[in-house]
Amino acid sequence: MRRYLENRPLLRFSLAVFALLPACFLAWYFLGNYIAAPAVVLVQPVLLGWLGDTVASVGLQGTDLLVMSHYGEDNGTIMKADLAGNQLGYTINTRTLSYSIPFFTALHLATPMRAGWEKFFWCLLALWVLLAGGLISTVLKDLMLGIGAAFMEGEHLPPADIIALVYQFSTLIVPPLAPVLLWAYTAKDSPTFVGLLPVALRPAPGKDEES
Repeated sequence: MRRYLENRPLLRFSLAVFALLPACFLAWYFLGNYIAAPAVVLVQPVLLGWLGDTVASVGLQGTDLLVMSHYGEDNGTIMKADLAGNQLGYTINTRTLSYSIPFFTALHLATPMRAGWEKFFWCLLALWVLLAGGLISTVLKDLMLGIGAAFMEGEHLPPADIIALVYQFSTLIVPPLAPVLLWAYTAKDSPTFVGLLPVALRPAPGKDEES
């Protein structure tokens, strides 16, 4: 069996990743609020500074980003909160975007490389920044749809089509793609990664490789 796997690096790597995924996602599930917290720390000053006329507060409740606005609703009409007597709030489940972190962790741990923990740390920072971008784009979409013209006319915002496009990109494309790209970049000199490449794309024999 060992010889069989040695001759099939893709199968060996895939088995290692699938073996690590359950533990990584279990940790992600139970530590969800801690995983989301750094991204929320980035999101809070951006939203309050950029959208201060609309956003009253930004916080983390469990794994949900809670955004309270300066607007309320009375009989279907959007108005200022002090007139409506209530506040419109929006919750965003950070887990719908943060799954990129356990996915990357499994890929990284399955690939031995030099300075592995240092590379992991920098990639984790990058994933938190991308998570923050996804949360901001989701908040913009929710406010645009929930508050409507009062929001779009009262803030310095890009057109609605741009907000929708950025939202789609940052929530549908970035979370599954970014972990793979970051892993490929940091692991490109690892023998494990090189072994996954087609023979024509592998470095010439004798080239120094990281282990």
